[in-house]
Amino acid sequence: MDDIVELQKLTSSISASMVMASEESLDAEILNALERIFAFLEVDRGGLLEVSGDSQTVRVSHVWYGKRAVLVSQEVNFAELFPWAYDHIVHQRRILKMTRTDELPPEAQTDRTSFMALGDKSTLSIPIVIGTRVHHIFTIDSMRVERDWPEEVVTQIRLLGEMFVSALQRREMEVALRRTMGRLDLAANSAGAGLWELDPVTGDLWATAKAKEHFGLPPEMDLTLQRLLEEIHPEDRELILERIEEARRSCEDLRVEYRVRSDDGTWRWLISRGRSQGGGIGQPGKILGVTLDVTQRRQLEQKLQEKVGEIERLRKQLELENQYLRNEAGAKGELGEILGKSKAMRTVGTMIRQVARTGSTVLLQGETGTGKTLVAHAIHNMSDRGRRVMVKVNCAALPGPLVESELFGREKGAFTGALSQQPGRFEIADGSTLFLDEVAEMSLETQAKLLRVLQDGEFERLGSSKTIKVDVRIIAASNKVLAKEVEAGRFRSDLYYRLNIFPILVPPLRERPDDIPQLVWEFVQEFGERMGKQIRRIAQKDMQLLMTYSWPGNIRELRNVIEHSLIISPGEVLVLQRLISSSENFDAAESLEELERRHIQAVLKATHGRIKGAGGAAERLAINPSTLYSRMRKLGIPSK
Repeated sequence: MDDIVELQKLTSSISASMVMASEESLDAEILNALERIFAFLEVDRGGLLEVSGDSQTVRVSHVWYGKRAVLVSQEVNFAELFPWAYDHIVHQRRILKMTRTDELPPEAQTDRTSFMALGDKSTLSIPIVIGTRVHHIFTIDSMRVERDWPEEVVTQIRLLGEMFVSALQRREMEVALRRTMGRLDLAANSAGAGLWELDPVTGDLWATAKAKEHFGLPPEMDLTLQRLLEEIHPEDRELILERIEEARRSCEDLRVEYRVRSDDGTWRWLISRGRSQGGGIGQPGKILGVTLDVTQRRQLEQKLQEKVGEIERLRKQLELENQYLRNEAGAKGELGEILGKSKAMRTVGTMIRQVARTGSTVLLQGETGTGKTLVAHAIHNMSDRGRRVMVKVNCAALPGPLVESELFGREKGAFTGALSQQPGRFEIADGSTLFLDEVAEMSLETQAKLLRVLQDGEFERLGSSKTIKVDVRIIAASNKVLAKEVEAGRFRSDLYYRLNIFPILVPPLRERPDDIPQLVWEFVQEFGERMGKQIRRIAQKDMQLLMTYSWPGNIRELRNVIEHSLIISPGEVLVLQRLISSSENFDAAESLEELERRHIQAVLKATHGRIKGAGGAAERLAINPSTLYSRMRKLGIPSK
């Protein structure tokens, strides 16, 4: 993901340079951008190939070569060298992703020979469509190694290619505009299209039929500046009057772009250029000018800006997700990826499959430690949102005000200690899933704000009045019975009904003892790898003891017991024999407590009562000294 973020940043940087590039510097900017891209991707050659207007020839337009790359003449027609690829890309408008030349079909023998002659091992070629035809091909060649082309890379390369071609198209239109303006002699030629003459004092406006067509007016109409302004977008009228006044006073050239209304109610973009012709002594001169329709150019520029905005949005989204993943790093679920195969959990699995792809809100209920987080992950991973990160908030782990800040974000200075702006989990989860664990611990005020997001999909950050819209799926979980919380007035009934669309009850471990052997061995393997131990056998009577215990702490308690047992197991058999009682009234919890007491006493004896420091009992037990003191007090073990 870090490579994709860096590629996103590089694309954003290049897009900014494309927007700012002048006509003279555009080619150099494109070549510089190609060098940056291909150096980052570690490829050997690539660039833009231009497809002729009749789609018969494909020649080099802008290309970058690595140190060992085979040079290609600008006279080479790639349509002849690569007939199969030419049809695939230009006629069928399909992307060519070639990892090895032997992937090509039998009918591409000519292409295979050409690729080998040019030293290509892997190639990516993307058609760039402008209007109704393929205008350019953005191609990348790897000559040293064979490589794959991940979809994320293809997406970024396509965006870059479209930006390059849009910039070239913009320059082409500007050159064409200058060429047209040069051909129109404003002082002598009155037969050209779009000519006009304005008297800035009286407002009288003469215009050719073509100019009136641009203005959206009938050719027979007598025109004045005031009448023309009625057809111009209200936001542009003041600008036009200012430019006319500047041209009248300074005798400098007039240049202004503005919008006029079309017959269908949309707005077209025009550019008008003019020059004051000078009047008699003491008299202001008239302004003679020409008007052209630049709607297509404006649309291309808008498309370019939208792509830049989309790149920036994706970059920010990736940064948010990356930051979230870094914060969550190492926080692997205590329960691994275990759900269980008992009848009770098979029922839960069926419900997961039923609801996963629907996008509906899900409410998970069950005792602490039953695996509700795993169920939430399973629902998310099987949904259409599974390719994105599932974002989690533990509502019980934070004070009330901080829960609201975590969910909705905050602006700098929103409250004491808010030293910077922070996006909330709803923003990070936009387009994904938000898992609200221990949702019953939310304050009633926060519940009201959550209800609004569920109803309208919008909220405001703390300290801001700006409304943010998001598309987030909610999975909520609680170890409390929410219906009873509603009766007690601690949970909003309207929020409960919103969350309770598809409830799933995760059963406690005591109701599914058949899952315990599988869970035990999963934990044995997990802790064995961590501690460097290999447990091969568990006594049948010990396993039976584990299966008959009530496990009030559910899977989490079982996991802790297995971890403790591995610590004291010296060989390949898991040490649980001290849990076995000859009494029929055996209390498993008391035996575990006694086992822990004896183990701590043995370690203290070995360290001569020393708890802290190197070689102390806390270090040997791999726990914090304060934790060890607490356990000793609970077990009645005196400390020296």
